[in-house]
Amino acid sequence: MSANEPSGAGGSADAGESGEEEQPRRRFLLQRRPVIFYGWWVVLSGTAIMALMGAFSYYGMGVFFNSIKDDLGWSAAALGAALSLARIQGGVLAPAVGFLIDKYGSQKLVLIGVVLSGLGFILLGQTMSVVYFYIIFIFLVQGGVSAGMGNAPMAAVTNWFSRRRATAHGVMNLGLSFGGILAWPLAGIIEAWGWRQALVFAGATIWVVGIPLSFVIRHRPEDYGYLPDGDKPEDRSGDGDFPGAAAPTEVTYSPWEAMKTQAFWSIALMFSARHFVTGSVALFLIPLLEERGMSLSAAAGVLSLMALIGTPGRVGFAWLGDRYDKRLVIGFCFAFQSVGIILFTALGGNLGIFFFLVLYSPTYSGVLPLIPAIQADYFGREWFATIRGLMTPVATASVVLGPIVVASIRDWTGSYEPAFAALGVSNILALVFVAITRPPRSEAFRSAA
Repeated sequence: MSANEPSGAGGSADAGESGEEEQPRRRFLLQRRPVIFYGWWVVLSGTAIMALMGAFSYYGMGVFFNSIKDDLGWSAAALGAALSLARIQGGVLAPAVGFLIDKYGSQKLVLIGVVLSGLGFILLGQTMSVVYFYIIFIFLVQGGVSAGMGNAPMAAVTNWFSRRRATAHGVMNLGLSFGGILAWPLAGIIEAWGWRQALVFAGATIWVVGIPLSFVIRHRPEDYGYLPDGDKPEDRSGDGDFPGAAAPTEVTYSPWEAMKTQAFWSIALMFSARHFVTGSVALFLIPLLEERGMSLSAAAGVLSLMALIGTPGRVGFAWLGDRYDKRLVIGFCFAFQSVGIILFTALGGNLGIFFFLVLYSPTYSGVLPLIPAIQADYFGREWFATIRGLMTPVATASVVLGPIVVASIRDWTGSYEPAFAALGVSNILALVFVAITRPPRSEAFRSAA
């Protein structure tokens, strides 16, 4: 039976017998074709999981940062180094995690990640020493995030969509915006309960919400009688861009084949350049605004606005990426990110915040779904998670350096302002990596069919 034939829609007797053995697990998907393509439920589950990651890890650690630092008497560099070491761990484990996702499926990794991360946040609330914080944050909190709250749902969404892949990633990445919007109420919880109880609350929330959602995730549509985008086999014979259209030519590169292409390295460097800037901005925006005299709640409100204004960018630029050259859309976003950060530091005050929110917020969000989408376009779905895992260590150097550089400049100068100005300038360099990104040579393509 062809890999593109629904497993419940005919085929050989052997295939039918094999499918019969797995029928109890799949019956709810195979009995009839639902009105809403199941891939969108995978997307929505991934959105919620990304919201948890955004609320308590990606944006949330910036909300917790000063409260932990001031209460325990640590330097910004000491706490920033813990966050950087956690990113090293994520980079080191990424290839193995990617391989496990491709081998065992996204659902198992999501469940493991949610359980580990929730436990880590609960234990983090008992922090009394730097060593304890480092161990719990690096191995449990970040270990759980790396294992199942980022690449695992991303791989599942990549598998369930082809023509609408960037748009699907954009919808899933709305979760990060929703997580950022929750920064303001999280700051209120910290002020009302203290950072320790807020961390316990974070861990419990991850368990209560994340564990049930992990059971909605399914790794590949073909395993459940579907094709990507919800197509039927007979739908793939016409012309056009959407249902009824011919299926896009799907390629499959092995991890080793992908690593031998220039595209692999240019996408990895693009990925790296983005995270150097955006990760540092998310972590240190609140400390910078507090340095300017804002209260924690007011500063968290700006972070929430950044995430809220970025929400349409995640879907809007992803939609453009499904219709135009993704490289041009990514380059546009990088340029406007730089302008937004530079004006934020140069103008200061409310005017600087205005330009930051208008120029930086939509475009920093817009890049995120486009990078995995362009990777899948170039290298295919079969080894998506493994190839992305192999790209991650390339990005890890800048991801690690970001918090260390920003925190060190702050400790040396007494201000976060010079560090943010440097981030704005360095983001311009990302345009170089966009310019050198090219699809692998056509003769190297291997059809997945």
